[in-house]
Amino acid sequence: MEVFAGGVSESDAFFKGLTTAIDEILRDTSASAGLRHEVLQLAVIFVCGISQLSPGAYFLQHDLFPCIVTTVTSPDTEQFTFEAVLLLALLANFHKSDAAKLNPYLRRIRETEDDDFMRMVCWAANFAASAVVKAYQSILDDSPQTLTASFGSLLSSLRPDRAFASTPVDPPRELFKNSPIEACVILLPLFEFLHGSPTFRRVFAGTLAAAEEEKKTATRITPLPLTLLSLSSYLLSHASSSSSPRAIAYAGLALNSLLVMTENGDTMAALRENSTDDVRLCRQRQPPLPQVQPPRPPICALLDCCILWLRHNLHKKLEVACYLTCVRISYKTLWYLQKEHVRLDYHWQELWRALVLLLDFLANKLDSLVTTGGVEQLVQETLLVVDLALCRNEQLLPSPKAMHELVYEIVRSADVFRKQQGLLNELANPHSNASQKRLSGLRPRGAQALVNIAAVAEHYEMKLRDAGVRSANQGLRAVAKEIDKDGLSYDNDLHGTDDPP
Repeated sequence: MEVFAGGVSESDAFFKGLTTAIDEILRDTSASAGLRHEVLQLAVIFVCGISQLSPGAYFLQHDLFPCIVTTVTSPDTEQFTFEAVLLLALLANFHKSDAAKLNPYLRRIRETEDDDFMRMVCWAANFAASAVVKAYQSILDDSPQTLTASFGSLLSSLRPDRAFASTPVDPPRELFKNSPIEACVILLPLFEFLHGSPTFRRVFAGTLAAAEEEKKTATRITPLPLTLLSLSSYLLSHASSSSSPRAIAYAGLALNSLLVMTENGDTMAALRENSTDDVRLCRQRQPPLPQVQPPRPPICALLDCCILWLRHNLHKKLEVACYLTCVRISYKTLWYLQKEHVRLDYHWQELWRALVLLLDFLANKLDSLVTTGGVEQLVQETLLVVDLALCRNEQLLPSPKAMHELVYEIVRSADVFRKQQGLLNELANPHSNASQKRLSGLRPRGAQALVNIAAVAEHYEMKLRDAGVRSANQGLRAVAKEIDKDGLSYDNDLHGTDDPP
């Protein structure tokens, strides 16, 4: 206040004058586009600079939402939509956690029904997100190999100096130390609109259907939901490889955006439909996901994003909050699929293995983790995902073979599940605090889920021992034979019929 207004006594008049000037110039369609752009940039820089400090309250008193909408929808300034929606998101986040009811921008986002404005937000978000994806790809080309390229790679691998080379390894972390590029900040307004605006969610989901209609034209653009999934795959693959708080923060935003998508029925209904668009998922980390040609439902790419996070971010400084979000995305996606009886043709084994990998890491590395806060809840919720898949397998999995593979994966990982009881006992804290009280309702379900899973593992483990199984193929066949003969031996359904919170 001393710097800008010359003193506290003059601050009121100064900041009111500033917000009024910004409003009047952005509203003035007769002003030049260049001037309005400069004022918009000034507003963004100023709001970023003051962060959560008291001058931000003047921007709450003087509602800039109408002038921001004018900037986005005016033909001569629509090119500045990126900065305009970024300003709106920044204003919506001013003291969001402690004074959300006093923030007019959150209410405006929630209540506006202007479809044209929402379509422009989608357009700007799609453009920015595509730029971030292309920036990752320019660092390391991970394009799907053509037949010619695959043949060339085979010949190259037969060279004497490469014949005994080790298996492929991850690229150096330094390659991605400055990623993602600045345009990734579009995730902030995208999350705010997905979370707060029913109108935006409808328009967002509608872009998938509109894309199918546009396939007859030569200038069609990948719809925003698919671009968001593609961007998320790159963020989640590289988030913790550079130990950058910035990269991890963007990965958290991406995960929360995906979580909001799973909580909206219209969005999930759009994602479950087959699409001929190929979602470019990150293949820059080893092992890459199985390559599947379209058509396939984009909801498969949503699960792929979960696998990428689960696989590639297991470090001593574990991002527990992000892992919890990822596990919840998995649970809510499986819940939606079984509720709607969508038997998804998907590489389910990759998801089961990623979940088991997480549980094994937590059991073996607990003592060396930088923090164990939230780990008990993470274990409980991960067990519930596996238990849901077992319990509702007939409504969820596409074939008996997929169910046999799930059961065999659980049998194969029986030792991992046995470790979980000791892990939960070690994490249990007799001195309850607020977080422990929140866990009180989850603990009985998590404990029972572990009982269910362990019972399945032990039952079929015994069958495999009796059959003298000596290989994975023999084990899978033996499991399939037992299930086909007697059905799946399963104990207690914990999941009810109500949608998860």
